[in-house]
Amino acid sequence: MFFLINRYLAAAAFTLSLAVAAAVVAPAMAVAQQRSTVTPPAGCTAFLTVQSRACTVSHMWTCEGDPEGTHWRMSMDSEGPFYLSFTDEEFRWLLSYELRSGAQNTLIEPEDDPASITELFETGTDSMSFSTIHETEGGQRVQRDYTGFDRLTGETVDIDGRVLNRTEFSYEYDLGNGPRRVQGNQYVSRDWRMFFGGQEATTLPDGEIEEGDYSPMEFAEPGERGFLSATPLYDCGDMMS
Repeated sequence: MFFLINRYLAAAAFTLSLAVAAAVVAPAMAVAQQRSTVTPPAGCTAFLTVQSRACTVSHMWTCEGDPEGTHWRMSMDSEGPFYLSFTDEEFRWLLSYELRSGAQNTLIEPEDDPASITELFETGTDSMSFSTIHETEGGQRVQRDYTGFDRLTGETVDIDGRVLNRTEFSYEYDLGNGPRRVQGNQYVSRDWRMFFGGQEATTLPDGEIEEGDYSPMEFAEPGERGFLSATPLYDCGDMMS
């Protein structure tokens, strides 16, 4: 059993359980099992599992007592959970945890120009300008400022039976050593009111460009095959080689 302590809302926990064994095992061992599954924290209800490229599987859940329209997303790779985020119905980045470093990011409210998925669907574009507080496990706090936009391309794609809108996006931020720009294409769902990764490129302060493809490949809702699976399926051989 693995515990996540949410310092802002409530104590939370999730369990990575093996269908083939009753014993509790370490995360690296658990995720190596093809039949391992994730159990959300007590009082929370999972509603979606997404298998994506770049050897990532993500799970979404809502929790009792959280504001209406909010949800959690936990992302895992072949070594286990690495990221936990909390967003609202406009897909504003309220809170996130970098699980391996122990760092957390908290949105500073009110924002100069809040992200709005409603505006994106109503007008075809949405600009944003906001800041977060990045706090390390040791307590060091740094403000990070983000500016950017999302824009619908007008294209829709069918991925695993779900119709998604394709977007183009760009945003910029500074980690203290110069600006970084992330741009590319993502996918957005009207029904779930959330974004999914796509093909993107990050331009570093020295001009180096890092590219990646984080596109969704499979979706599973309750009762469907693969729902709450802890095993990422796509590109894992490439990532590990």
